[in-house]
Amino acid sequence: MNKAVLLLLTLILMPLPSSGHETAATKADIALEEKLGQYLPADAIFADENGKRVSLKEAIDKPVIIAPVYLGCTHECPLLLTGLAQVLGKIDMMKPEKDFRVITLSFDDKDNPKIALDKKKNYIKAIGKPFPEDSWKFLTGDAVNIKKFTDSIGFKFQRDGAHDFSHPVTLVVVSPQGRIIRYLEGISFLPFEVTMALTEAAQGKVGSPTRKVLMYCFSYDPLKKSYVFNILKVTATVMVLFVAGFFTYLILSSKKKRT
Repeated sequence: MNKAVLLLLTLILMPLPSSGHETAATKADIALEEKLGQYLPADAIFADENGKRVSLKEAIDKPVIIAPVYLGCTHECPLLLTGLAQVLGKIDMMKPEKDFRVITLSFDDKDNPKIALDKKKNYIKAIGKPFPEDSWKFLTGDAVNIKKFTDSIGFKFQRDGAHDFSHPVTLVVVSPQGRIIRYLEGISFLPFEVTMALTEAAQGKVGSPTRKVLMYCFSYDPLKKSYVFNILKVTATVMVLFVAGFFTYLILSSKKKRT
């Protein structure tokens, strides 16, 4: 019995192999730490595409889809916004302005309302059907307010050269009270998942158990631009559960023998 216990303790304490993919830059500088249930900073101030100053509290009075991007991007951000525009053109059950709004929020403090207005025109057209222009705002701001926002959603990015950034790729769905309800990662979206996210936001429901299980097993890699299976995390969890179950079995078997 003592040998078995020692063996189990050795397995539990054995260090797991490190993954070469998990670089310091990936974890520390380019990451998305979901903060479901937390609130956006209501006092953060930005300028819309027309130069009007607006706080997040004023901008969010309905369920809102927020796309954190930088407007000078030529890679993931245009793909994200195009994917968002395409899915907006396919949503029928919920109506913009009446049921939800959309916000594109730049995390580059060099972006300005003029750039935002030019970009907005293109993506409104990309929706492919009439869409109230006031229902999709493009916001820009200074470094202080940008940091307030990105910190609140767990969005970690890093400047990459003079004009580019390395960053996560995601949409954030929030309730009318500014509460973070769901993250939609990647660059393409299904009308059903966006509709469900907006419905949950309207009801104030944070995430879902099934999605939490999936997000535990899979994560979006902003460097590879794809979902990856968290093999170390899942393997470690299975090992701990197996060891705990086996340890419990040994204890119960030992008690039965003594009885």
